[in-house]
Amino acid sequence: MTACSFNETRSSVTVWQQHATRAAFFAAGFAVAAWAPLVPFVKNRLAINDATLGCLLLCLGVGSILAMVSSGSVVSRFGCRRVINLSMLAAAVMLSLLGSVSGILLTGVVLALFGGAIGTMDVAMNVHAIAVEQGSGRRMMSGFHALYSIGGLAGAGGAAAALSAGIAPGATAIGAASALIIALVIFGRHFLSDKTQAHGSSLVVPRGSVLLLGSMCLMLLLVEGAMLDWSALLLSGSKAMPEAQAGIGYAVFAGTMTAMRLTGDWTAAKLGARRVVRLGSALGAIGVALAVFTPDPYLTIFGFALMGVGCANVVPILYSAAGADKSMPSEHAIAATATLGYAGTLTGPAAIGFIAHGIGLSAAFGLLAALLLIVCLASNIVPKHEQPDALS
Repeated sequence: MTACSFNETRSSVTVWQQHATRAAFFAAGFAVAAWAPLVPFVKNRLAINDATLGCLLLCLGVGSILAMVSSGSVVSRFGCRRVINLSMLAAAVMLSLLGSVSGILLTGVVLALFGGAIGTMDVAMNVHAIAVEQGSGRRMMSGFHALYSIGGLAGAGGAAAALSAGIAPGATAIGAASALIIALVIFGRHFLSDKTQAHGSSLVVPRGSVLLLGSMCLMLLLVEGAMLDWSALLLSGSKAMPEAQAGIGYAVFAGTMTAMRLTGDWTAAKLGARRVVRLGSALGAIGVALAVFTPDPYLTIFGFALMGVGCANVVPILYSAAGADKSMPSEHAIAATATLGYAGTLTGPAAIGFIAHGIGLSAAFGLLAALLLIVCLASNIVPKHEQPDALS
C-alpha cells in the first residue's frame, strides 16, 4: 500500500479525487512549460552568455534530481495531499519570481528551488495516481500523463501568447503562477487523505525489478529528451529542411504522443500492458530507423510520428508496474523510477551531442533505436495482464 492509499472500498474513490489527480498532472506540465518562454528574457536581463545560461538551467535539473531522490520518504512521512499541495504552492511562488528575479546567484537558487518543487510534485502525483488506480479498479495512468502533456502545451502557449502581446515577463510569470494557485484552491482538498507510514532512509535506492523498470524509463525519456533538442537539427541538417520549418518535427512527435496517451488506458486494457510496451518500443525503433535512413524530410517527420505513437504509453505503464512491484514500497519505487527517468531527460541531449561530434548526428540518432529495442527485449519484466486492482 502506498502512503496515499486507503482502506475504504473502491467506491470511495470519488470523481473529484480523480479530477484532482488530473489537475496535478496538468499543473506540473503547465508550470514547467510556462518557464520556457521566459528563458530569453532572463538571459537578457542578466546579460549572460550561453555557457552561463546553461549552468543556470542545470540548477533546475539538479534541484529536481535531488528532490526526487528523497521524495519517496517525504511522501511516506507526510502523505500525498500535503506534499502535492505544498510543492504546487512552492512551484507557483518560484515561477512568479522567475519573471523578475535579478542576479545570477539568486536566479540559480530560485531555479533550483523551482526544480525541487517540480521534482517533488512529480513523484507525489505519480504515487497518488497509483493509489487512485488501485481504488478505482481501472487503468488511468496514460490519461494522467496525457494531461501533463496538455498542460505543457497550455503553459508554453499561454506564456508565449502573453509575451507576444507585450505583457511584461514579470506579469506573465505571475499570471502563470496564479493559474497554479487557482488549481490548488479548487482541487487541493480533494487529494487522498494523508497517511503516515513507516519510513527508513531518506534516500531511495532502486533494487530488484524496480531498477530494471527505472532503467527502461531512463532509456525512453532519453529518447524524448534527444527528440526535444536534436530533431530540428536533424531535419535542417542532413534532411535539408528550412530551419524555419524544422521545428514541426518535434511538434508532430509530441502531438502524436499526447493523442495516443488519451487512448492509452483503453489500449493497455485491450492488449495487455506487456504487449503495449513490446509493440510500442518496437514501433518507436522502426520510426527512428525511418527517420535516420530516409533522405526525405517529410518521411523523417513520419518516422517521428511513429516514434510518438509507439513511445506514448510505455512510460505510464512502467510507472504503474513500478508502483505495483512488491520489492519496494510504492512511493519509494515511484521516486526511484522517476529519478532514473529524469536522469535520462537530462543526459539524453548532451549524450547525443557528444556522440554526434564523433560519428555524425544521423548515426547518433540511430542509437536511439538500439535503446528502444533494449526496452522491447526487456518488456517481460512488465506483468502480462497487469490490472489496477492488482496493485493494491
